Amino acid sequence: MHGFETSVPTYRAILHDERVFTDPAEYRPERYLKDGQLDLDVRQPEVSAFGFGRRICPGRYLSDNTLFSIVSSTLHAFTITPSLDNKGDPISLSTKRTSGVISYPEPFKVDIKPRSSSAEILVKEAVVGDDWA
Repeated sequence: MHGFETSVPTYRAILHDERVFTDPAEYRPERYLKDGQLDLDVRQPEVSAFGFGRRICPGRYLSDNTLFSIVSSTLHAFTITPSLDNKGDPISLSTKRTSGVISYPEPFKVDIKPRSSSAEILVKEAVVGDDWA
């Protein structure tokens, strides 16, 4: 072959390696913990998102910090609970995911409510500015 070759790792094989993960298809986030702390000896899931070696994504820290900021701000401002069925009981949340190149959770119903009136004002100002009233 002339020119260059692009090395494309098989992420599925990397992240479903039974020598590393027992029951790799099973959702078990506790596999990354040891004595309540992150177990750095276990292959980390960031490999699938950011790559590895010389070609690892240089923006990985920016994206991690941005995601942390978004999630923590959302949890600070809102109470998120499962929606209720006709009887008033919480609807069980599904852990099913789509399949394909990009996998994401299947639709589910939750109730999202501001934790307080000040949290509601803060969010409205952040979304539409000071002129929302």
